[in-house]
Amino acid sequence: MIKVKGFKGVLYNKDKIKDFGLVTAPPYDVISPKQRDGLYKKSDYNVIRLILGKMYKSDNKKSNRYSRAAGCIEKWMAKDVLIRDNQPTFYVYLQEFTEPQTKKRVKRLGFIGHFVLQEFKNKNIYPHEWTLSKPKADRFELIKATSSNYSPVFSLFSDKNNKVDNILKKALKGKADIEVKDSDNAMHAVYRISDKKLISSIQKTLENKKLFIADGHHRYETALNYKKHIKQMGKKAEGISAQATLMYFTNLNGKGLKIYPIHRSVRNISKDVLKSLIVNLEKYFNVELISAKKTMLKEVLSAKTGNYIFGMYFANKFYILKLKDKKTVVQVAAKKKATNVDKLNVSLLHNLIINKILKADFEDDVYYLKNPDTVIKDVDLKKNRVGFFLAAITADEIVKAALNSERLPRKSTYFYPKLYSGLVINKMNRP
Repeated sequence: MIKVKGFKGVLYNKDKIKDFGLVTAPPYDVISPKQRDGLYKKSDYNVIRLILGKMYKSDNKKSNRYSRAAGCIEKWMAKDVLIRDNQPTFYVYLQEFTEPQTKKRVKRLGFIGHFVLQEFKNKNIYPHEWTLSKPKADRFELIKATSSNYSPVFSLFSDKNNKVDNILKKALKGKADIEVKDSDNAMHAVYRISDKKLISSIQKTLENKKLFIADGHHRYETALNYKKHIKQMGKKAEGISAQATLMYFTNLNGKGLKIYPIHRSVRNISKDVLKSLIVNLEKYFNVELISAKKTMLKEVLSAKTGNYIFGMYFANKFYILKLKDKKTVVQVAAKKKATNVDKLNVSLLHNLIINKILKADFEDDVYYLKNPDTVIKDVDLKKNRVGFFLAAITADEIVKAALNSERLPRKSTYFYPKLYSGLVINKMNRP
């Protein structure tokens, strides 16, 4: 059973902040240094100072990006730039965006609430990706310094009858409490539900559901670590409740759920490996030289994940790689029978091409990029780089793997659009 609760969120004060576009931001893990600098300039109160503060040479254990974030949120609350709601609330979150491939406007509806933390072993909430140690260490230092969640974990639940959506739609009849347009022209709007009966109805609908983490695996695992940390602190941590984390819930069966692939740029490849790359790939794939990027992407992005078709950009040329024999999937997995995850295109890309052929380190040498053009630009910067492109994984494939306690390679999915940071903050050290 899962427990979802309304909470007293901390939000920007409308009386002090007239344009929420000046103070909100994308999630920390998609912000480049250049974008960060731009967000700093937008406003002295932009949430970037909390989620991804600048680092300086003079930083030390007492004065650093985390301590500065702690100072900022306390000052902003003292000045009433940020204010806490006075009653437990669910925050309905509507996103309206242009679907990149069809160019049609699409809506995705969900809500932000408190999720009472559970270990994955309880089989009520399921991850689908492996995580990286460095982002978790970074997020732990931030939550430890500020006792706050700024970006919700993105979760999915199955609701074929749209019971929750029908309740959420009632809130859309009023005026949005927050409305922001991002750089992709996606609209992010937040509405409040504080009616106890409606909150209770949502809670009861969800309590026997299974939850699947779509995005925010690092944040969720960090929240679990922080909960343990607070318990170990004992009396020193009195007044801090770390039993729940900030979470966004949306319908797995909703039309607005869009999943895209995350492409790869692999760096620091040795000269010897690069010299024999095509020869080694031809042992497993039909390697076809393609004249144009558009042609390559069209075939790759429209392929089914089980067809094992990849795009490659190497030495200023585009290629399409097609697996010769599907038995290779089992051979690479080194198992008698391949798992659901072993059968995915992204697993073959990692296990066979990146790991075995390129001999690359997943954490230090692989860069995960949603935009194919960014992959190409990155590869063009140096001669020891190769880019790879692949088709998106489906929601059904994610659920099937998760229910079998299988995890996909890191950064296997890109749920579009991302959830914005700073719309609703969960501050844990105040009642």
